[in-house]
Amino acid sequence: MIRKVILFFFTTFILTSCQNNSYYYQSQTVSDLGWSINQTLTFKDSIPSSAPEIMHFEINLRHTNLYPYQNIWLYIRTKCSDGATRMDSVNLKLSEPNGRWIGTGWGSLYNISYPLADLRIKKTTSKRWFKIDIQHGLRDNQLPGIEDIGIRLY
Repeated sequence: MIRKVILFFFTTFILTSCQNNSYYYQSQTVSDLGWSINQTLTFKDSIPSSAPEIMHFEINLRHTNLYPYQNIWLYIRTKCSDGATRMDSVNLKLSEPNGRWIGTGWGSLYNISYPLADLRIKKTTSKRWFKIDIQHGLRDNQLPGIEDIGIRLY
């Protein structure tokens, strides 16, 4: 458990320290028992007024070699302070057909990032915020091998 916490903070530090123009980066750790089909990962925060109306949106996923599939389906619901809502279903490829993992990593941990459609939050006189909910779209009640999921707005 301590090893996972140290790796989580190290990964978060590396990802956030090397990125210019990042307005938001956060990741959430999934239970050691697996990602429950009923578990929603929620990212909610305000953004600085200096952030542009249109920001690039990226999802970061860290998994182990215990993940049983070549891909993962994610359902991503986005709601913004200007009232805009969006629902995305994305299929992220994690390995080649021969079983070779696509992401970077060492040992049994792999990191992979995927760009999503840009996020637009109109500038207003009030505070700008977003809420992003992520669920996996597989039939497994407990999906093994997913360590954490993160989002980045830049």
